[in-house]
Amino acid sequence: MASSAAGTTLVSAPGKVLVAGGYLVLDPAYPGLVIATDSRFYTHVTPAQDAQEGRQLVRVRSPQFIGARWDYVVAVKQDTCSLQQTSETHAAANAGPNPFISLAVLYALRLAVEVRGSEHVASVLAPHGLDIAVLADNDFYSQRQGAKAPSRDQLAALPTFHAQECAIRDVHKTGLGSSAAMTTSLVGALLLHLGAVGGSSSSSSERQLSQADLALVHNTAQLAHCAAQGKVGSGFDVSSAVWGSHLYRRFDPLALQPLLDAGEKVGVEGGETSSSAPPALLPHLSPSNALWHPSPLSSEAGAEGSTNPTAVEGLHSADPQGSSDGGLGVARPAPLELPPRLEMVLADVDTGSNTPSLVGKVMAWRKAKPEWAAQLYAVIAASNSSLADALLALRLAHAQDPQAYDEAVENAAKHKVTEWDSMQRGSSPSTTLVLLIEVRNALRSIRAGMRELGQRAGAPVEPDEMGRVIRASVDGAPGVLGGGVPGAGGFDALYLLYLRPASVPDSQPAPARVAVEAVWADWTELSIGPLLSTAGGSAGVASSAEQLDSAAAPAQQHPDLPRLPSSSTRDGGLRVESVQDVKGLQAALDRPQR
Repeated sequence: MASSAAGTTLVSAPGKVLVAGGYLVLDPAYPGLVIATDSRFYTHVTPAQDAQEGRQLVRVRSPQFIGARWDYVVAVKQDTCSLQQTSETHAAANAGPNPFISLAVLYALRLAVEVRGSEHVASVLAPHGLDIAVLADNDFYSQRQGAKAPSRDQLAALPTFHAQECAIRDVHKTGLGSSAAMTTSLVGALLLHLGAVGGSSSSSSERQLSQADLALVHNTAQLAHCAAQGKVGSGFDVSSAVWGSHLYRRFDPLALQPLLDAGEKVGVEGGETSSSAPPALLPHLSPSNALWHPSPLSSEAGAEGSTNPTAVEGLHSADPQGSSDGGLGVARPAPLELPPRLEMVLADVDTGSNTPSLVGKVMAWRKAKPEWAAQLYAVIAASNSSLADALLALRLAHAQDPQAYDEAVENAAKHKVTEWDSMQRGSSPSTTLVLLIEVRNALRSIRAGMRELGQRAGAPVEPDEMGRVIRASVDGAPGVLGGGVPGAGGFDALYLLYLRPASVPDSQPAPARVAVEAVWADWTELSIGPLLSTAGGSAGVASSAEQLDSAAAPAQQHPDLPRLPSSSTRDGGLRVESVQDVKGLQAALDRPQR
């Protein structure tokens, strides 16, 4: 991991796509496959340079939006800290209260006091407080200027960290999980800057985040994100923001519920303050808390039937380097990135869905029809597991024979998926092609199961309009394996998986992507366009997390378990960054407040 210069801290977290496990991931008996994208959210922390009338302020701004600034008065005393938003920013038309920011700051400060002590935290905040900037890659927000979606070339021509001509509350999001990525990067940057994670080095440039550090950031970000939402959510978006692409199982909600029940809020300067002492955070958020380890048998579905085990989790648990926690019991999920030569394209759809409404309808149906729901969930879970295991098998196939793998991908990319079965019945059967067909079939089965779930619950999980554009995209372009509507479904977004042959230079789009974008450009039923955000693609480059694993864990791997390289460094989880290494970031930080 890289880091910023001394005196400043820069941390980034990726966006996500839940390609399998929508609705099911609310139950730890069912795993979900979440893929981290190369679009990232950045948090930059630096000591404040100007005095504020005797107050210490934590000032948070988002240079991409008009009037996006939130100032908080912080007071560290008696082994805890308090936080109040200034009346000016609380009443500001384009700012106002922002629970995702305020609770992330509050919980990070309080946890740092518990870990490092009030004197240390006070010294870091002295003399004037902190200045914080949060910025997102362009694809987190729709870049439409009218009804027509911009093309890939038009998106590429935009400046990085493009300024939106609106207040933050009015921006149209693209479904990459901006609130989770922002919350996680903010929590991670503050905990690192305050010395609660990252070791004892006085220079942030010498710090690295251990597995235990990442777990503590994860748990704290889950608390802040859930508190801002007012409930314990599924958690996969924050998990991906920390751990990258992986197979996710939900933690026990009891890990957070006592803290949520305390009902902490960030008030307004001069207003009422709570007279009761806040509960200690570390006993609940510590990585050693067993409640953070998913327990599939703890749920009703797990107790009554299968916990839906996967080969991915089996390989992870059998590998001594799998958790890389040094015996600390860190609950790191089983990593699973897209195999080499597989890429994802995401779409910006000019409409939106009320996700809580969709989830509420599905949960109500499950409660009203538990037996039917159990049967359908089991079918969908089997398809989800088939997808995960087929992706793992492709990675194994590449590790065992990269040349044969690349040749099979090169050939398959020239044909539509409907032609692959007849190709496989030819004179030279290919193991890689068999596995690609398994991925195709799993994607089809997942879509069918989710459509059935939506029909049963009366919720548009895969709306007919979205289904038609997915089918046209898959049928109209060679080398496209399939896709779906991610997460809870609806009209928010869609994804497709396609092949990028080794013969295609990284500087050029794959033919499959070009063909898909042509289908979208001519589509009239929905206004749909591509995002630049992607995942997967190149082969054989270790991610930052895997580099850390190799350095931290002894090489005592079972001889039958291959060491798999990462598909791409672009898909990693939480990262410590350097400002000079992020294109356009310094210019964005230097923008005057609008």
